[in-house]
Amino acid sequence: MIVGQPSEETIDGARAMLADHLYERFGHPDKIIALHDTNLLPAGSVGILGGATQASSTSIDVVIRGIGGHGSAPQAGRDPVTLAAYYITQIQTIVSREEDPQDPSVVTVGTIHGGTKRNIIPDEVKLELTTRSYSDKSRQVIIDGLKQFAAGLSLSANLPVDKAATVTVLADESTPAEYNDPRLSDEVRGILVKTLGSDHVLPVQKLMSSEDVGVFGMSADLKRNEIPVAYFRLGAMDPEKLAAAEAEGKHLPGLHTSRFEPLPGLTIATGVRAMSAVATALLQ
Repeated sequence: MIVGQPSEETIDGARAMLADHLYERFGHPDKIIALHDTNLLPAGSVGILGGATQASSTSIDVVIRGIGGHGSAPQAGRDPVTLAAYYITQIQTIVSREEDPQDPSVVTVGTIHGGTKRNIIPDEVKLELTTRSYSDKSRQVIIDGLKQFAAGLSLSANLPVDKAATVTVLADESTPAEYNDPRLSDEVRGILVKTLGSDHVLPVQKLMSSEDVGVFGMSADLKRNEIPVAYFRLGAMDPEKLAAAEAEGKHLPGLHTSRFEPLPGLTIATGVRAMSAVATALLQ
């Protein structure tokens, strides 16, 4: 079964397909293989790692409320823009001071929206966050910390209860950590070496990025891995440019940046060859 997975970038496509009875309609797979391009490997090469390979991602909305007014009389209101600025700096200490440093996590504020005109204090500011972690404990520390800082912010600003900041976890835009079945990953690595040559199957490391393809192999409650998954990474960068960047201790611009510059022909050809070889070998 070949799946053209939708909504991968909003990490809800796999869950939506399962909710649409993918397996009941088309059959229940014995194994799952997947690939994704990367700026960390040269085009013409691939890499695969067994075990936990990518972090969970949790999308969170935070609304900082205040009391609007005119910019010339800030004492008559409570400025949510200033409060949001405090909040953004405060929550960075969740990772640096609340988390176990051996259990990696990330908190990122991706968007901030508030206000309509330069001389008006708005009523609220909305922040959109994404958080990354490898354990349920680490994820919960982040969520608890975001809520505690929000409550403290509202209290310190002497805001009424109906103006308290809110923290909302978006379950439909979140995904658990991606886990590669070690045995299947070893088997896939062997096939890739046979197909592309050992020089083109490179070592890779765990990343804090996220991927929802693992959901296809999990139980309905997303607590157990029931179908083995092997997700490998597809090199996409010009080998000469990548080597030059690595010699200078730099990374080439990655996915989701305006300067991402993959080498399309070799990347696509390698991806097709690698995925086809793995699929046909496993089917035999």
